Amino acid sequence: MTTEKETLEQEKKDPSEKEIAEARKWYQEAQIMWAQGRSLDALARYEEALEVFLRHQLYKEAANAVEKIGDIQFWRGNFKKALKPYKMALDICEEFGDEIGAAVMAEKIIYTYKKMDEYEKALPYLYRVLEIAEKYGDAHRAARMLAGIGDVKSLTGEYQTAFEAYELAAKIYQGLGSLEQARLTEKALEALRNKLGSGETPSESSG
Repeated sequence: MTTEKETLEQEKKDPSEKEIAEARKWYQEAQIMWAQGRSLDALARYEEALEVFLRHQLYKEAANAVEKIGDIQFWRGNFKKALKPYKMALDICEEFGDEIGAAVMAEKIIYTYKKMDEYEKALPYLYRVLEIAEKYGDAHRAARMLAGIGDVKSLTGEYQTAFEAYELAAKIYQGLGSLEQARLTEKALEALRNKLGSGETPSESSG
């Protein structure tokens, strides 16, 4: 038999449980709206759900909601507005040790900076994803990050560092049998050989 005290405690719990259930419903509604192309309606719903998830410290659900907010802003061409939610999702993933989730979010940040032509700002995220890729033996992701590092370093005039990154990326791509990506990386290497002047770099002579 329920005591009066237990009944009161249950009544105290109910409002928050009801609010969380409502927020989860909003999240699902937002998913449907987004699929229907109603991006602004979906955005508003995701933001409402996010507020509740954060208030109740439901960080995994908050990360999912905030990533969707970033995706909608990105899709609408609001790249700067996409960065804040993406970075928030990345922080949540890092805080709770979800390194695969962190890699996915960091790649979205990298791509957003590329769309904004702010390549240098992507560099810390490229190195972070490379670190995660190496830890989990994800060779393809590692090669992508190395090629990205090569792109940034080439643009900033750090040609030797760029060359070494491209060279390692090309070797990984060749090992994976990703011939088209290996060819593109080799093309970048050839352009750098010309910029470096001599046609032979220290890293070439060692390989």
